[in-house]
Amino acid sequence: MRNYSKTVGALAAASALVAGNAMAEIEGEVAVGYHNMYEFRFVDLGSDLVTAQVDLATEANGFGFSVGAWYAAWDTPGFPGAAVNSTELDLYGAVSYEIAGFALELGYIYYYFPDTSTAITGLGTGNTQEVYFSAGYDFDFGLGLASTFYYDFDENNGWYNDTSISYSWGINECLSLDLAAGVGFADGHGLQASGRPGSVGTADGFQGWYVSAALPWEFRDGVTLTPYIKYTDGDSDLLTNVTNVTTGEEHVVAGVSLAVGF
Repeated sequence: MRNYSKTVGALAAASALVAGNAMAEIEGEVAVGYHNMYEFRFVDLGSDLVTAQVDLATEANGFGFSVGAWYAAWDTPGFPGAAVNSTELDLYGAVSYEIAGFALELGYIYYYFPDTSTAITGLGTGNTQEVYFSAGYDFDFGLGLASTFYYDFDENNGWYNDTSISYSWGINECLSLDLAAGVGFADGHGLQASGRPGSVGTADGFQGWYVSAALPWEFRDGVTLTPYIKYTDGDSDLLTNVTNVTTGEEHVVAGVSLAVGF
């Protein structure tokens, strides 16, 4: 379950690269990454996350169209009495449009877990589907505002919202510092520990807050290395560690990705 809130709009930006061409071209990007842990919406799902992805985008009549795939593998301690996912494949697509300076995007995400044929009862970690709608606005001085509403109409049958503020400072032509802070809210699939270990309900409402910093470095044309660090603080009622059944944990997530555009 990739943190799409960090990358929603990136595909739309790729589409913008080909805007205005009489014959629309297809832009693409492939990327690999390593992360010390797998944090998804304030929840620790495991450690040593390795990711690979490919994104394609094009533009026609002012609309951006994008598709992509994201694959992940990570280590998760055994959870008594239940199967544990160790790999994941996400498939996604989106349509984007810009109006009056606002970037709008409507998308679909399919979450597939090859190692698990059935979901872990109560944890909602089986195959599922979401649709999302995002709206963002970038100011001229590097400040950006964005909000993304996700609706899970399959396994979890609930919604999630991520709202954030960001600032990008161009240090030089190939290096920038990207800062962000945000909050999460949910209804229907924010997990809550209850009663005995392994028994969960839903922790609706406020989920937590986060801050992050990234340093994208395009050291060659179209090749970008991006180290980052992120701090998250989950709400005291939110199940923030599915293997230890712990609520309200703070996480420090760090990693690096290498992306090549074409």
